[in-house]
Amino acid sequence: MNCETKPFEEGDEKYIDEKLEEDQYLHAPAVPGAEEEKLVYKITDAEGNIIAGSLLGIDPWKCGDLDILWVDERYRRLGLGSLLIRNAERVFRERGCYVSTLGTFSFQARPLYEKHGYAVWGTIENWPRGHANYCLYKRLDRPSEDYVPSKPLPEAEYPVQLGSKEDGELIVKGLVAHNKAFAPGVREEETLSRKLVDEEGKLVAGIRADICDWDDLFLDIWVEEPYRGQGLGTRLLREVEREAREKGAYLALLWCFDWQAEFFRKRGYTVCSVAEDFPRGHTFCCLRKDF
Repeated sequence: MNCETKPFEEGDEKYIDEKLEEDQYLHAPAVPGAEEEKLVYKITDAEGNIIAGSLLGIDPWKCGDLDILWVDERYRRLGLGSLLIRNAERVFRERGCYVSTLGTFSFQARPLYEKHGYAVWGTIENWPRGHANYCLYKRLDRPSEDYVPSKPLPEAEYPVQLGSKEDGELIVKGLVAHNKAFAPGVREEETLSRKLVDEEGKLVAGIRADICDWDDLFLDIWVEEPYRGQGLGTRLLREVEREAREKGAYLALLWCFDWQAEFFRKRGYTVCSVAEDFPRGHTFCCLRKDF
């Protein structure tokens, strides 16, 4: 098919996001009445300064994601992390979630999550360079023993409060600073996103691709249904991989579902983690390709 490659224009990324979402819920329908939620929780000191916090996500499949958890270095090993984990699980259960997922790096808090009953379902080695990332999950629809620190912190002294979008930005900033202390960024982030348009200028395929500050490439691909099986996705993938190598990326990473994974496996990607029954009846995978 004769298609022209062009850079993204305003609105293209949102359009492709919506198409990818439509495709997801076609293969794995959402729970009736469920909607996506984003929540921020914080713990403050006596002056109202944020000393710990978390960002939670709940998807329409009723899967909870403990996306961000951060504790100020001066307040670590006091039990604040445990307070935030228990709060996240309470929120997830109240909203009918059957699983809680999270990701953590080797310089973060894997042992703490495991104490709370989380299990590793995959490891991304050498990301970032010299470190590892762990994908963890916990079933909330099955009995599990609740972990309580040996010196439990009085929750009345440090209550977990609902936070604002601005609070969330401060929490993310704190975690980013912690990460950079162990794995400093080596470059400015750069987008390689592009699209394919037909003879009439209609967008028929696109790839969201960004080289991040650790020299890692993240990507997503979407192709309009009538144009699938014609090599358009492969063409976009090869173009972006070639450019990413030229710009110094050492690794490509992507997260996808079972109905998408085979496309990437056939093109040299290997599965490094698999979450079973996520969403129900399906699997969620992380795949990588080393350059």
